Amino acid sequence: MIKKLTSTAVATLTILTMMNTGAVFADSKDVNEKEPVALVNVEKLNIRSGPSTSYDIIGSFEKEDSVDLISIKDGWYKIKLEDGKKAWTNGQYITLDGEVTVDKLNVRKGPAITYDIVDTKEKEDKVKIVNSDENGWYEIELSDGETGFICGKYIETEAENKHDYSDLYNTNKDTSKSTSSSKSSVKAKSTKASTKSKKSSSNVVSTMTVSATAYAGDSITATGTTPKVGRTIAVDPSIIPYGTRVYIPALGGTYVAEDCGGGIKGNRIDIFMGSESQCNSWGVRSIEIQILK
Repeated sequence: MIKKLTSTAVATLTILTMMNTGAVFADSKDVNEKEPVALVNVEKLNIRSGPSTSYDIIGSFEKEDSVDLISIKDGWYKIKLEDGKKAWTNGQYITLDGEVTVDKLNVRKGPAITYDIVDTKEKEDKVKIVNSDENGWYEIELSDGETGFICGKYIETEAENKHDYSDLYNTNKDTSKSTSSSKSSVKAKSTKASTKSKKSSSNVVSTMTVSATAYAGDSITATGTTPKVGRTIAVDPSIIPYGTRVYIPALGGTYVAEDCGGGIKGNRIDIFMGSESQCNSWGVRSIEIQILK
């Protein structure tokens, strides 16, 4: 009985001492663990030996796995694995925290300055990045549950941004300097060819001309995803397989073939847009697209 009273007394004195001195003892887990800033947002995400789908798969992440990022370029994250080795994974499937670095930053409907402004952010505003586009733009979550696009040049993240933004505001590129001097008619033709090849890269598998229409509305795609502006296109899967990444020069962004439609047959695509008015403005256009690796 005496031992029990003594133990109780000691415990009581200890508690009183802590209250008087303001001492607080945090859980060791809270002190030592840092909340992850980059998480996988799909059920399974492949890790590759290089920054494109042509490289070998060397492992995979699962949904909610934390990723140790090193840098980002052309939509691909360079990452550090637990064994210290370096690998790459697609930025379309990583949720990442970021912070605005300029006084005012426009949020747009799509990944280019030609899209409508839907919101603005101010310096030091925190953003949640849900997709990193090949052209250096980030898709972010908005307060209304929708998503918008911001230029990655003005966002600070855990990953070093190595994208080249030198032509960010050049919406009407002058191609006359890309050819050697010649007769004016020949020069015009060679300039066009030079421009076409300049837009291509080592990631381009093929180039094709398609009839492009547009659609809008709330729905689920043929592949079970929610369509997103600046990402989703409907295709004929016998021509462009589901999951194919498609660069559309006319819009300056990379899209994913993840939907189809009864009227989408052959060399035709349907681009998901934010409103019926945008679809009507787009109409039907014959455009060039690039099929990426």
